Amino acid sequence: MKNPFIKQFSRIVFILFVAFASCSKNDEIIAEQELSKEDVKYSARSSETSDMNLASILHYNINVRDFNKSKKFYELLGFVAAIDLNINVTDPIEAQGLNLPPYSLKTTPLLLFDRFVIDLIKFNNPYDDASPYTDESALGITTLSLKSSCVWCDMKLLKRNGYAYELLAGSFLNPKKIKVQDPDGNTIYIHQVYDGNVPNIFGKGSVNGLYSTNINVSNLQTAVDFYSEIGFTILNVENGIAEIGLRDGRKITLTESDSELMPYEKLNHLGIARIAINTDDLDSDIATLHSKGIQTYSPEAIKPTGPFSFIRYVAFEDPDGTVIELVQNTLF
Repeated sequence: MKNPFIKQFSRIVFILFVAFASCSKNDEIIAEQELSKEDVKYSARSSETSDMNLASILHYNINVRDFNKSKKFYELLGFVAAIDLNINVTDPIEAQGLNLPPYSLKTTPLLLFDRFVIDLIKFNNPYDDASPYTDESALGITTLSLKSSCVWCDMKLLKRNGYAYELLAGSFLNPKKIKVQDPDGNTIYIHQVYDGNVPNIFGKGSVNGLYSTNINVSNLQTAVDFYSEIGFTILNVENGIAEIGLRDGRKITLTESDSELMPYEKLNHLGIARIAINTDDLDSDIATLHSKGIQTYSPEAIKPTGPFSFIRYVAFEDPDGTVIELVQNTLF
């Protein structure tokens, strides 16, 4: 009989392999096909001028109060969990990678059909019980937008499990967009997307991918200049909103906001704490960041101890304080 630990470990390696595979050349070809002609023009221009090696969005980090309750909620939507891990970082140098003192936490990667990952985290120490922002205009990443092959099915599933939702677009029989909150109050939008009605072969719900990412910024031009410098393609800028992209075809929206609520000061705050991006050459990117005057939390790449020792990462902030983590896989 197969050892349960080996079975679970194999599961997490498979999930992370699928997620990291979004950096492959095949995905770049698919992304080019999915981008509009105008976007491809911008993408080609960016690839000629950028010194960075960013490839794709890897995951969001979401910090939670009740690990099991939050895990069940996201599994209900359609995420599949890998393995629950207890991480204890005692080395101050390693902890500095997240601008934290030595810390302990419980975590599990949660995967969707399109390889989008949520890194669900419950900090044990240091723990911050302050609630996530309810003001969606607060600077940083305040909402999660997902796509579903059957929002109507998701509505029934949420109601049956005691979660209230708000219908924002469409009708009860033909819903296009709903709003729901996770157990900690993080706002989640679920959009009906008819992309061949791809089913979620993993989880219970019909949610099967990331719909969009929005980052609220205090000054749009400053943000556009910054994200362009670190390797994003600028696709469109108008009316206080900018669209930027990566090689895998995913787009991020920058929205100008006059909110006085700043991104969370520390990465153990409840809510969406940071966004992680795959890179093909982390050391080169760190050198480029430093040459542009962008300071990273740690002067060099951090290689975690324990089960995630096959990655290396570095974290830094955008002009408003939104934390961006660059991650390179050392296995493949």
